[in-house]
Amino acid sequence: FVARLAQADASAERINEVLNTEPAISDPADAVKSPPGDGAVTWRDVSFRYGGARAEPVLRGIDVQVKPGETLAIVGATGSGKSSLAHLVPRFYDVESGVVTLDGLDVRAMGQQDLRVRIAVVPQTPNLFSGTIADNLRFGAREASDEEVKQAARLAQAESFILAMPNGYESELEARGTNLSGGQRQRLAIARALICRPEVLILDDCTSALDAGTEARLLQALRGWEHRCTRLIIAQRLGAIRAADRIVVLEDGEVVGLGAH
Repeated sequence: FVARLAQADASAERINEVLNTEPAISDPADAVKSPPGDGAVTWRDVSFRYGGARAEPVLRGIDVQVKPGETLAIVGATGSGKSSLAHLVPRFYDVESGVVTLDGLDVRAMGQQDLRVRIAVVPQTPNLFSGTIADNLRFGAREASDEEVKQAARLAQAESFILAMPNGYESELEARGTNLSGGQRQRLAIARALICRPEVLILDDCTSALDAGTEARLLQALRGWEHRCTRLIIAQRLGAIRAADRIVVLEDGEVVGLGAH
């Protein structure tokens, strides 16, 4: 018991160090609470780097406008700045220069909670939690009805494998969803984002574990989704890129192409 207590004390110190860390991103004192908008996103002369002034810039002079309801595919080689560009919208990081706006308002002028409730991000590696599938899907929208949960699962092409499980939507998931395949985890993460009905939906290479047929059906379902939202899709496969209204091509942090497929 004494040995365990000593280990727990050391762990508690590390946990408290994390909890007491002051975040680099903070809300402004006079944060603007903007009403729900249309999801128009603009990067205006944006430059950004990780790790301070000595680091190499990740993005340089980005000028891109995304209209409400438009689908923008972001493509480029590994390390070209695709995810960095998208992650500036929910303000996971702040720009070094320039401005990122949502519906014409600088994201730095908004409170983080007010900003992020309007945006849903699906990463390549999804985070699932121990508990039922239904609880995981409702993580960002606790008030969602059973029908809304099922509709999101159908859109994400997840309903078939959910219903094949012993208890359907009440089936228990292990931590990180380790009792599911990679493609199943990605589809649940997409469904969880769709339930929130965001103004801006960011899909960060989150269909990489899906086969081509499932991905095509998912993209087709999203095109027919009645909820109008702006979509930023980071993808490598031609199917996802071709389905976008416009494509922005990044190379070494700069825009080298912008247009339709």
